[in-house]
Amino acid sequence: MGRTILPFFFDNKPLPDPHTWKENLMRWAERVGLDPAGLGAKTTRKTWESWLMFYFSERRIEIIQSQGHTLLTAVEHYLNMPFTENDRRMMEKYVHGW
Repeated sequence: MGRTILPFFFDNKPLPDPHTWKENLMRWAERVGLDPAGLGAKTTRKTWESWLMFYFSERRIEIIQSQGHTLLTAVEHYLNMPFTENDRRMMEKYVHGW
């Protein structure tokens, strides 16, 4: 679902530059009542990688390689997220098919 929706999300335009992307994320967060603190251009990739690492824990090496990270980077930033089984159910439609 995540891969399918992205072209519509961006109206088939290329991704914005990192500064614009950060501004968009902050504006969208404020619009829906979320705290925009800490959002940035890497937030989307970090979220995606964290979800993949949690959902497909048996495929960690493939995920790390697909993101271009070292094992150390993955361990420091993506392997220890405190997701729950309810989170897993909510993530499924977005990570299905990876």
